[in-house]
Amino acid sequence: MADNIIQENLLHAAPGTIALKKGLHAWSLRQKAHAQNIANAETPNYRRVVVDFESKLLEALRQSEAPLAQTDPDHLPPGSSDIENLQATVRREARDPNGNAVGGVDIDQEMAEMAETQLRYMTAVELLKRRYQGLKTAIRGSGQ
Repeated sequence: MADNIIQENLLHAAPGTIALKKGLHAWSLRQKAHAQNIANAETPNYRRVVVDFESKLLEALRQSEAPLAQTDPDHLPPGSSDIENLQATVRREARDPNGNAVGGVDIDQEMAEMAETQLRYMTAVELLKRRYQGLKTAIRGSGQ
């Protein structure tokens, strides 16, 4: 039981850890979307697949920092946020009034965005790894 409490409070409940985990999922989805867009670059009337995440994450983080007052028992408790419920949104780009895909796929742009997404993913993995290593060191002590 004590292990569950430690695990929930130290490893999973911290907003930074949650945000990084949500980011890993979103950036994985985005890599798949880029691959799909590149594969269909020559398909007529293909609409790009886009993954929205960062703007939603920023808004959720801003809300988690805002001071809350619980004036009613039915209100959210102070410190709660929408980070746990944050989900990346996968959507297709819009069509013009004639029903044709807007823009199309620019392979150079897709490749550049794919590289950026890969860097974001690798950075999040490294940050989570360091967080867990720090917790491990704190639990075991620096002498072990």
